[in-house]
Amino acid sequence: MVSTEANKQTVRAFTRALGERDWEVLPDLLADDLSWTLMAYELPGPGTMDRESALRLLPEILSAFADHSPVMELGLMIAEGDWVAVEAEGSGSFRDGTPYRNRYSILFEIVDGRARTIREYMDTGHMASMLATAQL
Repeated sequence: MVSTEANKQTVRAFTRALGERDWEVLPDLLADDLSWTLMAYELPGPGTMDRESALRLLPEILSAFADHSPVMELGLMIAEGDWVAVEAEGSGSFRDGTPYRNRYSILFEIVDGRARTIREYMDTGHMASMLATAQL
């Protein structure tokens, strides 16, 4: 059985790879049967992404942000079995200079060192107002 600390390390590695846009490492951290859902009704987006969709869409989604942005600061992490719950804060700016800051709660299911399930919660009202202000 994999330790909960190893699962937390996988989440840290995933967050680092995504933040650094390390498109060579990221695929190794996503399970073949990935299900990644932005848990929001009000925001436009891809809905639930499978692994192929995530790897195709993430570079496009992140292209709205300035280089090296957003930075995701991980806070509280609680792990039990295959699941890791994370509180995080993202900050930075969009390409046009509009500031970006949001809070997240993300649930990860980690199986064999790879994310199988990601459920991403955020302040959707705040995100909608930032998207309305930014010139994307």
